[in-house]
Amino acid sequence: MEGAEPAGGMGAPMLGAAPDRRHAPAARILFATPLVMGADGRAGARRQEVHMGEHEFPVSLQEALQPAWGRYVDAIAPHRPALHRYCVRLTGSLWDGEDLAQDTLVRVFAMLGKRWKEIENPGAYLARVATNVWIDATRRRARERAWLAREVPAAPAAADPPGDPRELRAAAHALLERLAPRERAAVLLKDVFDLSLEETASILRTSVAAVKAALHRGRERLEHDAGVSGSGTTPAAAPRELVERFVAAFNARDLSALRDVVSVDARVELVGGNEMNGAEDAGDFFAHALARFPGEVRDPRFEAAEVEGEWVVLGFRVRDGVEGLNDASRLEASDGRIDVIRCYCWCPETIAALAERIGRPALPRPYRSPTPDEIRRLAT
Repeated sequence: MEGAEPAGGMGAPMLGAAPDRRHAPAARILFATPLVMGADGRAGARRQEVHMGEHEFPVSLQEALQPAWGRYVDAIAPHRPALHRYCVRLTGSLWDGEDLAQDTLVRVFAMLGKRWKEIENPGAYLARVATNVWIDATRRRARERAWLAREVPAAPAAADPPGDPRELRAAAHALLERLAPRERAAVLLKDVFDLSLEETASILRTSVAAVKAALHRGRERLEHDAGVSGSGTTPAAAPRELVERFVAAFNARDLSALRDVVSVDARVELVGGNEMNGAEDAGDFFAHALARFPGEVRDPRFEAAEVEGEWVVLGFRVRDGVEGLNDASRLEASDGRIDVIRCYCWCPETIAALAERIGRPALPRPYRSPTPDEIRRLAT
């Protein structure tokens, strides 16, 4: 689905807009401040009543950050392909790898405003942050699994070794998933990306000796652990039947059928870009996804396809006489309706990888939408 965002971000309200209190009354929270001395010399607690939602971010803050984000994304662009490859190998999934890359970019953007020391090797710094973000998430999931394991029966025994190439790749990913976070990162950086021990140690913020130890443990476990654990799909991933209904409604431009499959409160995320909540907020997203843009000779079309065990929506457009993959969307559902649409429209590496898997060309995609200032300059 085309991800072009107009000024203001696909119809998203400015942060300074007054909140609508008809449907979501401001939460009332009482904060107790530390003890203070009263006029009579007696100590007492002063309580302050605060209405959440009454103090919004000023519009000027959003307007100041938008061009800064654009300059940051443009400056970091040369490092994006390597970061994407690393994140995909680290997570073992095209989708999770893109998500990790996006989380890394946001984390680094936030750190740049707080970091005093110059970053001399941006590529290594991105890899280090990605590793730390992934390790933190892995540990968090491990704690969640440990808690759930107290009530969930043990998993069945592993199946026989697979023979299909796709199954072999899945088996390799599953084996890597059995490594401890730092062991896995060390094996990928040294054995897959062929970095030196010193470079690997620098990225992992550890010593060469510690890297050697992690490599030894990781390689030993990979050699002796033949168990295979399936990667599975997102628990909330929309089923094939619902995805196909969504695609049929899109291709037919049938808004009534679309309303039947998409929740009125659905959240739309342009991965790497804007996020919209609810039908009214996301209206421009659907309009842009279905629109024919200048120079295009026909309307975009959509297909349902299975990728890594999950049914997704692939969007195709014709540019310069060639039909190519333009975007991909993952759908999540509950109670029989789609409530989350994650459109990977600002993710050129993911689009290129998907196109290669299905044997189709990929259309060139930018890393971001134009800023309001850039849109105004293009219009003049």
